[in-house]
Amino acid sequence: MQLHFTVEALLVLFTGFVLLRILGKKTVGEMTGLEIITLLAMASMIGHAVKGHGLWRTIITLCVFVSLLLVVQYLALRFNWVEKWFMGKATLIIKDGQIVTENLKKLRLSVDQLEAKLRATGIASISDVKYATLESSGHMGYELMRHAKPVTIGEMEKMLAQLEGKPRKQKQQPKENLFTEVVEREHREPVRPELD
Repeated sequence: MQLHFTVEALLVLFTGFVLLRILGKKTVGEMTGLEIITLLAMASMIGHAVKGHGLWRTIITLCVFVSLLLVVQYLALRFNWVEKWFMGKATLIIKDGQIVTENLKKLRLSVDQLEAKLRATGIASISDVKYATLESSGHMGYELMRHAKPVTIGEMEKMLAQLEGKPRKQKQQPKENLFTEVVEREHREPVRPELD
């Protein structure tokens, strides 16, 4: 066995490790399609390099893959259309306790698959869900109807204060709902350009 081959293999693997560290920490379930494809392409290139298909060509190709992904991620932070096309956006799948069937069809998600996702989060009834979205990572986000929400400590303190006859504090303005952007396809409040 040649020592040269072993050193090249270790160099390619080390390069792949460094590039993965640069990409950041995400599980496969949190990755976008572009990130998964880049990761698979990197794995394939590392496999070819270990077989002996050119050390420097492999390292340069790995760096190009990661650079392209980083550029797309940066552009996605700056431009909504890049994020929409390369990373994807959340899709509304339940609104006011009703399934949005046309969006399920676009996602190629069956009602049984949707119900399985709901059960996995502890939701027993679709009618208890005000909004549900399928995120670009494949995870489901949801907001429960008022009658199905658990009581918070803040609500419990308000009830106890009312029972004890303490004066009520001024009513707070409602917080912005994270589902507003998905439902209305835009932010209600302007977002600082560097965050959108």
